[in-house]
Amino acid sequence: MEAATRDFHLLGSTGAVRAGYHVHDWSASPLGPPDRWSPALRNAASLILESEFPMYLAWGPHLALLYNAAFIPLLDGTHPVALGRPLAQAWPDRWPGLKPLVERALGGHATYGEDVPSPIDRNGKPYNAWFTLAYSPVRDDTGTVRGVLCVTSETTQRVQLERRHAVQLQVVDSLRRLHHPSDIIEGACTLLGKHLELERACFVETDEADGSFEVMHDWARDASTPLIGRRARLDDFGPQALALLRTGSPLAVRDATADPRLPARGARYAAAGARAILIVPKIRRGQLVAALVGYSTQPRDWDEEAQRLATDIAERSWEALDRVRAEQALRDAVARQTTLLDMNEFRLEVSDLLRRLNDPTQIFVQTGAMLGRFLQASRVLYGDYDADKQLVTFHSNYTDGIVAELNGTFPAALFGVANFSTLNLGTWVSSDLQRDPRTSGADTWPNYAALQIRSAVVVPLNRNGALTTCLFINDNLPRVWSADIVRLIEDVAERAWSAVERVRAEDALRLADRRKDEFLAMLAHELRNPLAPISAAAQLLNMGPPDSARVERTSAIIARQVAHMTGLIDDLLDVSRVTRGLVVLAREEVDLRRVIGDAVEQVRPLIEARRHELALHLSTEPAIVEGDPKRLVQVIANLLNNAAKYTHEGGRLSVWMGITPEQVLVSVSDNGIGISAELLPTVFDLFSQAERTPDRSQGGLGLGLALVKSLVELHGGMVTAASEGRNLGCEFTIRLPRLHSAAAPAGGTAATGPAAPGTARGLSLMLVDDNVDAAMTLGLLLESGGHQVTVMHHPGEALERAAQEHYDAFLLDIGLPGMNGYELARRLRKLPGCGEATLVAITGYGQQSDQASAAYAGFDSYFVKPVDPAGLFALLDRVAAR
Repeated sequence: MEAATRDFHLLGSTGAVRAGYHVHDWSASPLGPPDRWSPALRNAASLILESEFPMYLAWGPHLALLYNAAFIPLLDGTHPVALGRPLAQAWPDRWPGLKPLVERALGGHATYGEDVPSPIDRNGKPYNAWFTLAYSPVRDDTGTVRGVLCVTSETTQRVQLERRHAVQLQVVDSLRRLHHPSDIIEGACTLLGKHLELERACFVETDEADGSFEVMHDWARDASTPLIGRRARLDDFGPQALALLRTGSPLAVRDATADPRLPARGARYAAAGARAILIVPKIRRGQLVAALVGYSTQPRDWDEEAQRLATDIAERSWEALDRVRAEQALRDAVARQTTLLDMNEFRLEVSDLLRRLNDPTQIFVQTGAMLGRFLQASRVLYGDYDADKQLVTFHSNYTDGIVAELNGTFPAALFGVANFSTLNLGTWVSSDLQRDPRTSGADTWPNYAALQIRSAVVVPLNRNGALTTCLFINDNLPRVWSADIVRLIEDVAERAWSAVERVRAEDALRLADRRKDEFLAMLAHELRNPLAPISAAAQLLNMGPPDSARVERTSAIIARQVAHMTGLIDDLLDVSRVTRGLVVLAREEVDLRRVIGDAVEQVRPLIEARRHELALHLSTEPAIVEGDPKRLVQVIANLLNNAAKYTHEGGRLSVWMGITPEQVLVSVSDNGIGISAELLPTVFDLFSQAERTPDRSQGGLGLGLALVKSLVELHGGMVTAASEGRNLGCEFTIRLPRLHSAAAPAGGTAATGPAAPGTARGLSLMLVDDNVDAAMTLGLLLESGGHQVTVMHHPGEALERAAQEHYDAFLLDIGLPGMNGYELARRLRKLPGCGEATLVAITGYGQQSDQASAAYAGFDSYFVKPVDPAGLFALLDRVAAR
């Protein structure tokens, strides 16, 4: 190269031209040696060699190339081989573009090309350059055009500066129209990717505290996998690269696989499509906070102009972001000061509205409308969430008239199941769903876009640890939801839901109160029913001379009616104890086949009296459960008793029992009057009863099913009711946990009947009861059994009499005047001669706690009024037998 340059310098004068020509080997050139050139060619050659501007001459029919020393740097290393060669051979890659210009000049017309791009090698590296080219015809002595002279002027710096200014203007103009940070970030990535012809450009935010960065937005030339939400470590860049970025200078990586500044993940970046990387950092208060990053899949030399262009885009983007965020902060500050009072007034308006509303539907509708108008939101609605079926049902829409209402039931997956699951943690907020990684996926964003939802707030309403309802606020534009606004939305949601719960609780109380009144009226009627025949029987006994047959019939009537009244009262007490959790179940291994058998035996008289047909379909395999056999018999008997009562005479009843690996199922069905659809959901409630027949022949208080439900649940099971409707029968199904390893199960054992009264010796008894009639009738009953009875009505007098005479047993009422039965029992125990006497409590109090109190006071036995005569005589016989 130095020798060739020297040769050209030697050609600076006419005398030297000849000498210089002989330095170069012209054997391969169609021009021949210089000493044979025509005067015109020699003059033209001397002209270009004397010029300081890059120039070349294409001469003759072959357009042989001659150029000066200033043109050598533009030859891409082909000097001196190109000297004297045909132009098309010297620059085969440039020839298609040069040919039209050369041919025009050969035609005698000067041409001019401004800012023509021409890649060249500069400093051993490819370089994009621009030139202004002036082509002129060169004539011989006869005036014939024999060649073309090209004067070249490089305009690279001016073109780059103009392009940079144009890009800056475009960036400024593009960003000036954007008013949301996410739009500015998207615009910056797009501008960087397109102007630098990248495969991908992205915006990342860094967290110096935990040494990581996250991709907030990315632009890709093709439809590649998005990088939004990806996180990586800053340490992936070595200390040298990080130190450079923290100074605010761009980091240009030609090849990630070979750059020593990326020691940890250079090869992995390259494998992911980031072979060449250009990073423009953003520094705030001395810390790296963000960066604009460009990627190329192939190694690339990031020249100074590319870095300047990327820096310009980044800086304009930072400025726009800072401007928008400052404006937003100012708007937020002003808005917060001006709207706090408005929000407080709005809360008062909502409270006033909720005090006036007594309909849950109107509460949802009107609070949603108020909130939508206050927030100027596109849509406000409520949604009921079914976590088991993963469904959400929208209702109570408010819209601004631009977006459509959203009603109906939809799968939660349409909106992202994960979004609903996170509602257990609190309110869900998104300022831009299109760019939010939780909603921007291809499986969810199209659904939000179709519903015109660009930003949203979702407030969960959790009760008993489960998500039940949500309040949804939608906007069709990106929107930053301030903390104050979110708190206001949460406040309205909670107030609305509390108002709905208040209304529902008040409705439930009114319903319970109405059912209670109905129940009390029914109870009064049921208690009067047996009183009427008892009263009539008593009057019959006082009429006319004694008649043994009449006495026997009236006694039987009184006994039946008293038994009926006792059953009613027992039902009341049983339900009370069970529902208040005062029942303690025996825990035994029970075979439900024996339980069903015992229950059938209890109800068989009623079934036979009403001429029903009973079918049993029981599994032959042992159906073992853990529970209280007496209570389980009570459950099955109650269901059978209901089936028999509510089925017309001659009906069909059925008991079926089946076994699964985990449960034992018992079903009681009938073809009776059935249960209406409106009553079916409340059939197990207290004070709820089906409509009776006009003759009220079924009787009872309607407490049986409530008792069944409570007892089954105490056994860890459940009971359900089903009916096709009125007069179509019904079916009750019990499910109980099954035991797999069972010993010999307990079952109902045959009870030994009490001995007939008067079989033992007569006892000396004291009966204390302030109810004169009750004391007299029980005294007469005891005397009929052969016992000597002293009746007292006052506890003080009873103590005096007991101190004077001997008694084998004392039968004491608990509710005595002046001194209750517990205290009387304690004092009797202290009297001489009474320590060994049997104390029997006879009372109307039948709670388990009452029995415990009686035992603590020293009573030996406990009877609830009306007393079972057989049980009482059996006790006295045991006392007499001692």
